[in-house]
Amino acid sequence: MAITSQMVKTLRDKTNAGMMDCKKALQECDGDIDKAIEWLRQKGLMTARKRAGRATREGLVLTKVTGDSKIGAVVELNSETDFVSKMDSFKDITESLVGYLAAAPKAPESVAELLEAKCPTCGEKFGEVINRAVGTTGEVIRLRRFKVIKAGPNGLVHGYVHAGGRLGVLIELDVENPGPEVEELAHNLAMHVAAINPMAIKVEHLSEDFLAKERAVHVAKSKEEIEARAKKNPKKAPTNIEGLLTQMVDGKMKKSFAELVLLEQAYVKDPAKTVTALIKEASKDLGQIEIVSFVRFQLGEEIEGENAPEE
Repeated sequence: MAITSQMVKTLRDKTNAGMMDCKKALQECDGDIDKAIEWLRQKGLMTARKRAGRATREGLVLTKVTGDSKIGAVVELNSETDFVSKMDSFKDITESLVGYLAAAPKAPESVAELLEAKCPTCGEKFGEVINRAVGTTGEVIRLRRFKVIKAGPNGLVHGYVHAGGRLGVLIELDVENPGPEVEELAHNLAMHVAAINPMAIKVEHLSEDFLAKERAVHVAKSKEEIEARAKKNPKKAPTNIEGLLTQMVDGKMKKSFAELVLLEQAYVKDPAKTVTALIKEASKDLGQIEIVSFVRFQLGEEIEGENAPEE
């Protein structure tokens, strides 16, 4: 039978499900409202819509790398509580997502596109799989983000998961001589990224806007320090204030780079050397090595404002 807009509205008012979900339910159930309600309940769509505003601060971050180390994927799947995220079924969904991404010939361009993709283990769309889990657990389960890295001809990707799935890292290296030693180095570098959380690989990778703001902060602080020194001991007040200011700001910027930039950071397993020094040492024995890219997902980071609970 023909599905009218009034029928769709009636079903939506009863279930709070999406318009398209209501229309599909009515089509599947030949316009029968009661059967359509049951259809939505079985699919988990009614529960999902009703609970969509609730915060999801728990979940899992998992990585997957292909056997040839050429493709790596990382996924963050969120839930409301760690009780749900510790379920085997929740882990199974996360593993299916990250496994699909690592094997897909072409990576999805968005979360919405990934939700439309079919799970290789069950043949259903990932969105349907997640909605069914919502109906089963009674909690919101949300696919928050993902990333896929494909290495170049001389590259490799390494994945690392820390803290029981609360933090995941992918790192991509360009290497002259692939082998177990290089894989070990990649693992150590991924652990470093997990622990220290760099903002960029190189200083030149930092945005001009960020650099300008960082310099402005250091200029203001340095001026305060110079003024405080002059006030404390007027006889020793500097004469070349601009030169001193430049020197102080440059020093503070260098210190910031040592905290924020991967190659400038002290290596977490041996703080006496920088990551740059570590790679130079390794390159002597293993051939040329370069860090090409990395991605770091920490569960729930920067979640305020994006996925905040309703008041």
